[in-house]
Amino acid sequence: MSRFECIAYYLAAAALTVLDVPFGVYFSFGGPPNTQLPDSDAWSDEEIIHASETAPYLEGSDDKLVQISKDTVVKFCRHWDGTTSESLAMELVRKQTQIPVPRMRRTIHYLHPEGNGLIVMDLIEKCQRLLDAWPSQSLWQKLKIILTMRLYLRQIRQVQHPPSHSIPGPISSTPQRCDGLQFGFDSKGPFPTISALETHFRNAHSAAEYNALLGRARSSKCGPLNSSAFSSLVFTHNDLNMRNILLDENHVLWIVDWGFAGFYPPWFEYLGMKYASQKDQNPESWQRSIKYMAEPAFEIEEWMKNIGYDYSNLPR
Repeated sequence: MSRFECIAYYLAAAALTVLDVPFGVYFSFGGPPNTQLPDSDAWSDEEIIHASETAPYLEGSDDKLVQISKDTVVKFCRHWDGTTSESLAMELVRKQTQIPVPRMRRTIHYLHPEGNGLIVMDLIEKCQRLLDAWPSQSLWQKLKIILTMRLYLRQIRQVQHPPSHSIPGPISSTPQRCDGLQFGFDSKGPFPTISALETHFRNAHSAAEYNALLGRARSSKCGPLNSSAFSSLVFTHNDLNMRNILLDENHVLWIVDWGFAGFYPPWFEYLGMKYASQKDQNPESWQRSIKYMAEPAFEIEEWMKNIGYDYSNLPR
């Protein structure tokens, strides 16, 4: 960023920080209404499986979601480990934060064409993806969304699950493969320790330098990431794109699709949001707002760009 852009950023960030406290008080009086448990809670696993096999996919969803009753959906998951990790992430967020997420009703280990896991959860009614709702929002409504996301992201970083704090990646007692645009389009790992995760990015830097040496890419003109970038792990959604943020009729923001969630370095959330917005070619106003919502990591972002991680020029 230029000097002027830096000054403008810090002034805007300071103003938002001033608004955080009163907005947090205001937010504590809102939130989604409490609802009764769905009738499908009384169904057997076999009844849910049968209903999910015949139900249509939920319109407008990127996930493999089917609606099996007026208030219940089922998500088809690829791997059982991912199924249990995602369901645990949703439960941790529901119990430890004020963030509206669908209530997870149960998981079912079941072999289907998409994989071998099912997550049964509440349907969020009368909502729009933020991707669709954002253009029609007023300036005040967009500011409210930004402030809400700031609050959500602070709360997400505070989620605790001690057995997973030292293992990068999805919530599990053993290391799992990691997904996220910070790794490219393919999953990487597993990483048994944070040092192993650091080694992955050191190897990515070495590969970039090797490709430059062969003339396949320009030189990164940078050294490996400083070890301080891997000093801690925090809970991270890791896929906060505009399709995974829903706005309901009461203007409550819901966060869905916790399949990539886990414990990662603090800068992962910011880069994940940036990369997703670039890849999806989201509205410029949303892309500019990300640095005010997630904790920015400008130097790491530049480092990643130098070694080839850039999604801004992908074809539609």
